[in-house]
Amino acid sequence: MPVIVKKCFLFHYNPAINSDKVFNLFLIDNQNGTYSAISEHGRSGAKLRVLPLVENCSFPLANSRYSEKRREKIYHKTTPYTQTLNASSSPTFQKFGAETAPSAKPTEAAKVIDFKPANTIIKPSSPTEKQSGEQTVVETVERRSKQIGVLNLNQLDALEF
Repeated sequence: MPVIVKKCFLFHYNPAINSDKVFNLFLIDNQNGTYSAISEHGRSGAKLRVLPLVENCSFPLANSRYSEKRREKIYHKTTPYTQTLNASSSPTFQKFGAETAPSAKPTEAAKVIDFKPANTIIKPSSPTEKQSGEQTVVETVERRSKQIGVLNLNQLDALEF
């Protein structure tokens, strides 16, 4: 059964000219040493038209056709498409999308580290007596918690927009 190696879901919406387009691209491994590049296009909400860009060819050729068509749609002068994650109307994704590529590695869940401020004030202890009877005074030491990560965490940084 063929497996989707790469997928791209694009859309273009412009109410001024009544334009509501969908364009999907797929790079498919045919599981016999050949690859295919398939496109789908049509109006949003309607049945999409499925057309092959290239079928049963080598990976470099199929990948170049896939990339070329994707670049063409994203950087189009009059109707530039925007990438989306909406795959609900794609017949190709519904047909082949249940399986993943065998070379795809499972991803780990992100590890969340919760930085809690440390106890910032050390309480003074009572004066201690030395064996000679002399008392020593312990001074209060205040420690600041070290911020780890982003500079100027609470302020606007010059690198942010």
